[in-house]
Amino acid sequence: MPFCPECQFEYKPGVIICPDCGSVLVEKLPDQPELEPVTFIHLRDVPSRIYAEMLKEALESEGIPSIIKGDDLGMLLGWNSTSSAVRISIWVDRNKLFEAKEIAQGILGDI
Repeated sequence: MPFCPECQFEYKPGVIICPDCGSVLVEKLPDQPELEPVTFIHLRDVPSRIYAEMLKEALESEGIPSIIKGDDLGMLLGWNSTSSAVRISIWVDRNKLFEAKEIAQGILGDI
Protein backbone atom coordinates (compact mmCIF):
# COMPACT_ATOMS: atom_id res chain seq x y z
CA MET A 1 0.00 0.00 0.00
CA PRO A 2 1.38 3.44 -0.86
CA PHE A 3 1.76 6.19 1.73
CA CYS A 4 2.05 9.95 1.53
CA PRO A 5 5.43 11.03 2.99
CA GLU A 6 3.94 14.40 4.04
CA CYS A 7 0.41 13.56 5.29
CA GLN A 8 1.34 9.99 6.27
CA PHE A 9 -2.00 8.64 5.00
CA GLU A 10 -2.23 5.20 3.45
CA TYR A 11 -3.87 4.90 0.00
CA LYS A 12 -5.22 2.10 -2.17
CA PRO A 13 -2.82 0.39 -4.59
CA GLY A 14 -2.55 2.24 -7.87
CA VAL A 15 -2.73 5.74 -6.37
CA ILE A 16 0.60 7.49 -7.00
CA ILE A 17 -0.07 11.13 -6.01
CA CYS A 18 -1.52 12.30 -2.68
CA PRO A 19 -4.87 13.95 -3.44
CA ASP A 20 -4.49 16.22 -0.39
CA CYS A 21 -1.00 17.68 -0.76
CA GLY A 22 0.21 16.53 -4.20
CA SER A 23 3.24 14.58 -2.95
CA VAL A 24 4.42 11.48 -4.76
CA LEU A 25 3.46 8.43 -2.68
CA VAL A 26 6.07 6.00 -1.32
CA GLU A 27 5.83 2.28 -0.55
CA LYS A 28 6.95 2.65 3.08
CA LEU A 29 7.09 5.54 5.52
CA PRO A 30 10.46 6.23 7.11
CA ASP A 31 10.81 5.04 10.69
CA GLN A 32 9.63 7.68 13.13
CA PRO A 33 11.76 8.42 16.19
CA GLU A 34 10.16 7.38 19.45
CA LEU A 35 8.90 10.33 21.41
CA GLU A 36 9.67 10.55 25.10
CA PRO A 37 6.43 10.44 27.10
CA VAL A 38 5.44 13.67 28.83
CA THR A 39 4.57 13.60 32.50
CA PHE A 40 2.27 16.49 33.35
CA ILE A 41 2.39 18.26 36.72
CA HIS A 42 0.08 20.92 38.21
CA LEU A 43 1.30 24.45 37.44
CA ARG A 44 -1.48 26.57 38.94
CA ASP A 45 -5.20 27.18 39.17
CA VAL A 46 -6.73 30.03 37.18
CA PRO A 47 -10.01 31.91 37.63
CA SER A 48 -11.58 30.96 34.27
CA ARG A 49 -11.22 29.18 30.96
CA ILE A 50 -10.27 32.49 29.31
CA TYR A 51 -7.19 32.81 31.52
CA ALA A 52 -6.40 29.13 31.01
CA GLU A 53 -6.47 29.43 27.22
CA MET A 54 -4.36 32.59 27.32
CA LEU A 55 -1.71 30.92 29.49
CA LYS A 56 -1.77 27.70 27.45
CA GLU A 57 -1.13 29.65 24.25
CA ALA A 58 1.82 31.49 25.83
CA LEU A 59 3.32 28.27 27.19
CA GLU A 60 3.01 26.41 23.92
CA SER A 61 4.54 29.31 21.98
CA GLU A 62 7.62 28.71 24.17
CA GLY A 63 7.57 24.97 23.46
CA ILE A 64 6.07 23.95 26.80
CA PRO A 65 3.38 21.26 26.44
CA SER A 66 0.35 22.03 28.59
CA ILE A 67 -3.18 20.87 29.25
CA ILE A 68 -6.20 22.50 30.84
CA LYS A 69 -8.22 20.54 33.40
CA GLY A 70 -11.70 21.52 34.53
CA ASP A 71 -14.51 23.82 33.40
CA ASP A 72 -15.86 21.40 30.81
CA LEU A 73 -19.40 22.10 32.00
CA GLY A 74 -18.88 25.83 31.50
CA MET A 75 -17.68 25.27 27.94
CA LEU A 76 -20.64 23.04 27.20
CA LEU A 77 -23.06 25.70 28.39
CA GLY A 78 -21.23 28.46 26.53
CA TRP A 79 -19.98 30.33 29.58
CA ASN A 80 -17.09 32.60 28.72
CA SER A 81 -16.40 34.85 31.65
CA THR A 82 -13.50 35.88 33.84
CA SER A 83 -14.57 33.61 36.68
CA SER A 84 -15.81 30.05 36.99
CA ALA A 85 -17.54 28.09 39.72
CA VAL A 86 -15.53 25.03 38.65
CA ARG A 87 -11.83 24.61 39.46
CA ILE A 88 -9.67 25.19 36.38
CA SER A 89 -6.00 24.28 36.40
CA ILE A 90 -3.07 24.29 34.02
CA TRP A 91 -0.74 21.30 33.93
CA VAL A 92 2.68 21.34 32.21
CA ASP A 93 5.54 19.01 31.34
CA ARG A 94 7.31 18.40 34.64
CA ASN A 95 10.67 19.02 32.95
CA LYS A 96 9.55 22.55 32.06
CA LEU A 97 7.92 23.52 35.37
CA PHE A 98 10.40 26.25 36.33
CA GLU A 99 10.12 27.97 32.92
CA ALA A 100 6.33 27.61 33.01
CA LYS A 101 6.12 29.23 36.46
CA GLU A 102 8.06 32.26 35.20
CA ILE A 103 5.78 32.64 32.16
CA ALA A 104 2.62 32.24 34.26
CA GLN A 105 3.79 34.82 36.78
CA GLY A 106 4.69 37.27 34.01
CA ILE A 107 1.28 36.91 32.36
CA LEU A 108 -1.10 36.42 35.27
CA GLY A 109 0.78 37.72 38.29
CA ASP A 110 -1.05 36.80 41.49
CA ILE A 111 -4.56 36.45 40.05
